[in-house]
Amino acid sequence: MVTTTGPPIESSFGEDTSMDITQNPIDGDGQPSGELEEQEGPRMTRLRGILDKSLEETLKACNYNAIRESFPFVAAANSGELRNAHEKVCLFLRGEVNYEFGQIIEQRNIIFKLNSLDRLIAEAKHKGITAGSRTVLDLSPDVAVRARTVPTKEAEIERLKSEIERVRLDNRRLGGALNQSRATQAAIKRELLDSYSEFQEATNIASQMPVDDMEQLIEATLRHVPNS
Repeated sequence: MVTTTGPPIESSFGEDTSMDITQNPIDGDGQPSGELEEQEGPRMTRLRGILDKSLEETLKACNYNAIRESFPFVAAANSGELRNAHEKVCLFLRGEVNYEFGQIIEQRNIIFKLNSLDRLIAEAKHKGITAGSRTVLDLSPDVAVRARTVPTKEAEIERLKSEIERVRLDNRRLGGALNQSRATQAAIKRELLDSYSEFQEATNIASQMPVDDMEQLIEATLRHVPNS
């Protein structure tokens, strides 16, 4: 058994751990000899949580209402039997998935490998390992991901600024065309109002003119109209 002691450090999952690291005896293939059972570490716990969440989401999608819609006649004839069958299928799937997951974990020795990774990270943080001239920073996964995506986001911001400027120019051009159209419509409206005023004035004059005078005026006008 190899034991290393040191001051408490922060693990990769944000929990305070001690450098009192206990490793299982290792055989010639780099695997634990089996004398001590490897306990699940933070990463294995996280992996198991992901499996449980994925399994729950899968079973949620395969709910009884979905089964009832798929087999409406069976649901109408015997809903109790259909519900019982659905529960048995869910239990079977849950058991098989957990069994297969356990087999993979055991056959590939996942617990030991993940715990070894946790130990390596803890040792690296404790010793202050440097990469070239840069000290490896103790960044959380969220901060590290944001740091990697900053250039992409900055480029996207510049693209959006250019798009906004293009839209602003288009709006300005369309606004000018709209103002010109409004001016044209106003001019046409004024011409129509002037024509209406002239027509109204002519109507008023005609209404006040005696009938005989109106007939003479019409005849005189017709005499001056050239024959087509």
